[in-house]
Formats: sequence, C-alpha cells, structure tokens
Amino acid sequence: MSFTIAPTESFDVIVVGGGHAGCEAAITAARLGLNTALFSLNLDRIAWQPCNPAVGGPAKSQLVHEVDALGGVIGRLADATAIQKRILNASRGPAVWALRAQTDKRLYSRQMLQLLQHTPNLALREAMVTGLETTGEGDQQRINGIRTYFGSVYGAEAVILTAGTFLGGRIWVGHQSMAAGRAGEQAAEGLTEALQQLGFQTDRLKTGTPARVDRRSIALDQLEEQPSDAADRFFSFDPAAWVSGEQMSCHITRTTAATHQLIRDNLHLTAIYGGVIDSKGPRYCPSIEDKIVRFADKDSHQIFLEPEGRDTPELYIQGFSTGLPERLQLELLRTLPGLEQCVMLRPAYNVEYDCLPATQLLPSL
Repeated sequence: MSFTIAPTESFDVIVVGGGHAGCEAAITAARLGLNTALFSLNLDRIAWQPCNPAVGGPAKSQLVHEVDALGGVIGRLADATAIQKRILNASRGPAVWALRAQTDKRLYSRQMLQLLQHTPNLALREAMVTGLETTGEGDQQRINGIRTYFGSVYGAEAVILTAGTFLGGRIWVGHQSMAAGRAGEQAAEGLTEALQQLGFQTDRLKTGTPARVDRRSIALDQLEEQPSDAADRFFSFDPAAWVSGEQMSCHITRTTAATHQLIRDNLHLTAIYGGVIDSKGPRYCPSIEDKIVRFADKDSHQIFLEPEGRDTPELYIQGFSTGLPERLQLELLRTLPGLEQCVMLRPAYNVEYDCLPATQLLPSL
C-alpha cells in the first residue's frame, strides 16, 4: 500500500457511521475475525435513533427478524429495551402482521455502546471521515484507507459507508437551515466530494422528524390510551433473549379543522412547498403537510403520542412531522385535542442529505 502520509493505524475493515447499519456491519466483521474499526462523529450518540425510537413495523419487522436469523443484534436489543410492543395489521391475515416496538431511546444506545465496547476485534474511534485513500487507476483502483478531517490516515482492506442523514446533511425549519446530520450534531463533510471524484453519482434525499413535547403538559386523560398488546412477542428467535421490561402506553389524538387550516395558510413557509428544496421524501412516511395536500378529502388524521423512554418526559408526536417555521409549530401542536396547553421541548425539522443511487451497485454489491 502507498499512502500520502503514514497511516496512524491499519485495520482489515473500517465502518463509517454508528447507526443501525454501521453497528451491525462492525459487529459482524469483528465476529468473522477481522480487525475492525467503527468511526463515528460522536461516540456518545451511537445507535441514537434520532427520528423515532421504534423498531419494526410493516416490512421492517420482517427485516429485523432476518437480521436476527443471520446473527445480528438489533432484534435482541429491541426486545431488551422495548417499552411498548404492538402487532400491526392484526385485523388482517398473518402474512401482513408486523411487530413494532417502541424502545427506550437512551437505554438502547447505552446497551449498543456496551456491546460494541465488549466485542473482540472491534475498535471505536471518534472522527469525521472526509476522504478515501486508493491505489491504482480505473478498473484496478482499490480502497486502502480513509482520511479524517484533522488529517489522520487509517489503512483498511475494505471500507463500509453507513453515513445515513449525516452525509452532507442539512436540517431545515421553515426556510432556515444549517449544516447538521441531526439537530445539535454536525454533518459529515467532504466524503460526498471524495465519492464523486471516484466516479460515483450522488443524489439528495429528505426525511423529517416531529416535535417533542413534555408529557406533563398534555391532558392524557382526555385521549384514547393505546396499551402494549404484544409484550410476549419478540424479534429475536433465541428464547434466551426473550425478556420483557415494564411496558408504557401510547395515546392517540387527531388533527382538527384548525390544524388543517393553519397548514394550508402557511404551506409557502415550508422548505418543500416554498420551493427552497426539491429532494425526494420517504414514500410511506409523509409530513403532515403532505397528508393535508395529498388527502384533501380527509377532515382528520390520527396522531400518536409515543414516549421516548422511561426516564424522560419527552413524547414523540408520531405522524406529525412538519417543515413549518418554529414560530408556528407550537400553535400547530395546540390545535390537537389534549395538547391545548402543551410545552414544546424540541421543534420538528426536515433533514436533507446525500445518497448514492443503488443502481450503481454491481450484482456482487
């Protein structure tokens, strides 16, 4: 191998990004006996579940079961940290049943970090990866390491990129934006350009996350309670991993005519409908604005209030992600029954990020 500067360390495999995919990739490589390193922008936010601390659901529950069958860890950790479990589509045939678990966000992250720290052959490093070291030209070009923002080089026989929303990430609240992978954390910069220099095509995707509110400010007694109904169902196939902790209830409210009118009056203030960004959003996870526009015939939409954990008052407002300015978000939340006096702890935001269209992959991946 030839490097512009001598590598600080060398590994068989380097994994970039510490979300679900990165953790699974790092643990798998290490268990295969490969000297592996997981690089993350912030080791205190490993497996942080920034959008929603839930695992499973339609299609995704089957994926979690499959990952568990292959020796992965997401199913085990979801079972161990679940605070509510439900079977979705239970009124239909068993082919479409889907297990969904609301997990304790902080506990899940802590347990994943502990697992990573105690996995043989696996090292954790905190750094922003901004470049790729290669040898050869054209079809003979091979990866042989990474570069970090502060100039260190690390050698590797293989590099796995799982940067997620951090890859060139930018968050939007209304028309205001800043570079970030998620609220309060820096974006991964430079890696997109490094991939483009190697000939890869990139695109932009968008997703969003709703506001968090203080459960103590909500009239939960006025709302429909949704208790756990599947505490005895598990993602993992290993009976030794079948542990159920204390379960918590979610609650259900609905949008109102006031909700819909406020959104219609201010659509132009969102980044998407205001024409500021045109990135592709997730097909099956629309913002509340998309619901109002696409389903104009509906006068109400169901909204779920989901706890983020046992030791936090934060509730996640499932189904209510929005791109409206922060100054309007509290007013919007207070149009929901039971939330008339709610306190908003964290505003909703959209996040736009770079991706590599999968059509560039060879059949060998």
